[in-house]
Amino acid sequence: MFLTYFGVVTLAFFLTLGWSIFRLRQFEIYRKPLIEGTLINFTIHILGCVWWIVINRNQTYFIVPGIIYYVLSVSIIQTINWNLLSLLKPKGIQHFMKGKI
Repeated sequence: MFLTYFGVVTLAFFLTLGWSIFRLRQFEIYRKPLIEGTLINFTIHILGCVWWIVINRNQTYFIVPGIIYYVLSVSIIQTINWNLLSLLKPKGIQHFMKGKI
């Protein structure tokens, strides 16, 4: 049960970061990659929460902490994603910093 929880969180982490970095290379701004990464992260975590509630429907003392852990993992993944994308500058900003614009 807990291995699947960590599998869902790990899957959300890598898909969110991978997709956001991939899309950042295609766009000149941060907005679209961040929105898409956030949607991927929320979708995977909502599916994980539904799975967690279905699996633990008879054990209410597991449901609430599991949902709280999912909310915390969404926050942590989003913070890492935003910080990592802020370190990776889009092409337009790099050219501006070099004085080529």
